[in-house]
Amino acid sequence: MEVWQKGLLVAAGAAGAAGVLYYLLREEPEAKRLPVDDESKERNHLTEEDELSFVQSLLGEIVESQEKMKTHMKDLTRELLTKRLDFEQTYERVKQVQPEDPLERRGMQMSEFDRLLSKHQSNQKVREGIMRIMGGQPSPQSASGPSNASSAKVIEVHAFMLEELQKVVAHVRTASDKVFEVKTLTLAAQAVVGAKVEEKFSLTSDDIESAVIMHHEVLAQDKEFESLNLQMQQAMAELMQQK
Repeated sequence: MEVWQKGLLVAAGAAGAAGVLYYLLREEPEAKRLPVDDESKERNHLTEEDELSFVQSLLGEIVESQEKMKTHMKDLTRELLTKRLDFEQTYERVKQVQPEDPLERRGMQMSEFDRLLSKHQSNQKVREGIMRIMGGQPSPQSASGPSNASSAKVIEVHAFMLEELQKVVAHVRTASDKVFEVKTLTLAAQAVVGAKVEEKFSLTSDDIESAVIMHHEVLAQDKEFESLNLQMQQAMAELMQQK
């Protein structure tokens, strides 16, 4: 696993960022890989400068897509707190508002994305793009200000998040007659868990993200937090195998 991937996994586990984990953990069996199209062939003949520009642009599109979905997720969380939708209903609501995946729109494989990020990860703008995907640099319109949650509260919240995520995994495992699209599935799980967290702790996803960033030095040394992150990543990976 590349350095950029390890950093994203830690951040994604900390923030509960299902979209990020989808990019990192999804697998592409040969039978499901998209055919090579003209655009893909053209990418193989880009100059170094044009290729770098393409990577920077692609990262920007992913950030923009995530920001749009983040807004939809906030609306869906509020809906879940009032309407008590079941998981299948939540999945359908996510499906209705989910933006098109920038990689899928280009017929781009995850392996190609990995290769390009690994190749250009030393570039400052590429690193900044990765940081924005991680949530390390919240956009002004999404920032909620400093969180009052302590590092201990962050760990407590993440333990609860893990419990709720494992419940979702168990539910999906028993729904053998349902066919789920993997990215929609991970986002629906995030919406359900986020609503449960807000209901119990009165903390939004922005509050949690802000607290993680604020206490990152302490949390980075905390073994329990590290273990919770690992277990959340494993639970999300298992969820993505239930498609």
